[in-house]
Amino acid sequence: MSNLSTILGGSSEAVDPRKEGLPLFGLLGSDGGNQNWNYRVFDSAMQNVGSPWGAFSNSTTSYRAGILGDATHAYNMSDHGSSLGVNLSTSAYSSWTSFNHSGYQVDQYPHAMYYTASREGHVSWQSYHQMTSQFEFIVGWTKINQVLPEGCRPRRIFCNRKFSLREQSGNNQLASLDHYLYSSHLLVTNHAYAVGTGYNEKTKTLVMVHAANENSGADKTIHIFKSSKDLNSVTRIKDFFDNLTSTEYFSDSWSQQNNQDTIVIVGNNGHVGISRKVSDYLSYGVFDCNVGGSTTGSVRMSTNWQQFQGSQTTSYGAQQGAQYRTRFNTTWDGTWGMVYNPYHYYGNGIAGWAVNLENPRKFIGVSQTKSSYGNPYLPHGRTGFHGGSSDNTDSQNWGTYSLQLDPTDSDHTTTTKVAFGTSSGNSIIPSSDAFMGGSYTNGTGVASLQSSYTNLHGGYHSTCYPLLMNINWWGAYGSADTSYGGK
Repeated sequence: MSNLSTILGGSSEAVDPRKEGLPLFGLLGSDGGNQNWNYRVFDSAMQNVGSPWGAFSNSTTSYRAGILGDATHAYNMSDHGSSLGVNLSTSAYSSWTSFNHSGYQVDQYPHAMYYTASREGHVSWQSYHQMTSQFEFIVGWTKINQVLPEGCRPRRIFCNRKFSLREQSGNNQLASLDHYLYSSHLLVTNHAYAVGTGYNEKTKTLVMVHAANENSGADKTIHIFKSSKDLNSVTRIKDFFDNLTSTEYFSDSWSQQNNQDTIVIVGNNGHVGISRKVSDYLSYGVFDCNVGGSTTGSVRMSTNWQQFQGSQTTSYGAQQGAQYRTRFNTTWDGTWGMVYNPYHYYGNGIAGWAVNLENPRKFIGVSQTKSSYGNPYLPHGRTGFHGGSSDNTDSQNWGTYSLQLDPTDSDHTTTTKVAFGTSSGNSIIPSSDAFMGGSYTNGTGVASLQSSYTNLHGGYHSTCYPLLMNINWWGAYGSADTSYGGK
């Protein structure tokens, strides 16, 4: 159904109030001395949609207005370093300016680890004081991974730890909105620590992995709950569990570097993908969690564990700190997800999986091997992602690594086609019928991303290393403040 017909009153079909327009992103550029800043918000067509937050003076003796006067990274009187136009190489989280460029900054939730940024061009950084006690930094791994309808990102934050599911109001340490002890619904309670949880809104299925502790311990119990109530729609968490239609579990054992790196993806077809980090590599397996299955993991397993086959160097994970946990994100249309660690140390490059959310048995590796000048990866267009580059734009336009996937292909017995961007219009629209991309074998194939020119300047006329920023609201779907999605 066209969103245009809905706007014009041609359809009575209600639009989910959570549904957003196609993804936006922020791009912040500055000179190396931080005397000139340029911050813009773009849509998926690289069109500027933001408004300036405030004017500022180039004088080093003047305080700055708007974004440039933020107490965290202002030119004058800043708390934690004034220039964000710096390189991320082997810079840990406490290198505050550099780590803004880290791939660890962003997952499927609308906020980033270090800031929130609106579509109007307003950025507010989190305070770095007491950062090691901050919610996202230390317990963000407890957030559940959600498979949601088209255009929706999680607007409620549910966190699962031990036998308690809690609702959190955001990236803060305020009182939880709700808390429910669900142990009475478990068929077995032999493992007391939840280490990874996934939810599928379409099937109302919640799957959680429990272990003997949060860090190590190979033995696992996987609990499967199906309800007649949607977890994202209930007033209290208890309502979801009070209306369970099925409760099952199975047991298995697998080793990994740290249990907090467990990502659970509940597919629409009842198969559940689980990602774990083994040394520097991610490993991925799939279990059939449909009703009536065995209590033995080896019987439930529908795709054996597959190690990432792309290039990998030293890559940090939860073993080195909870803030370096594995990340999960989804495309705008909700048909594909991406599970990933950076390729290199604290946030450069990418090494992970593109996973089909209809059928998690369909998956391929995704690789980009930058070891410096990185950026986060964000959803782009209807069924893709982009990011990963903050290379100097002094003598070139800003480049990004982009891919688009097929929203209609969920067959794990066939290869997966991935479209890439390039640095030439003649290559992206060639004088031939060639497909600009590649086809990859399920499980073992690896799509190596290529740099794509955006035709955008970085934000400064000379040396400039742009920062790619996550936007917390892309605008209501079909409204005047969003770009038309073509559907």
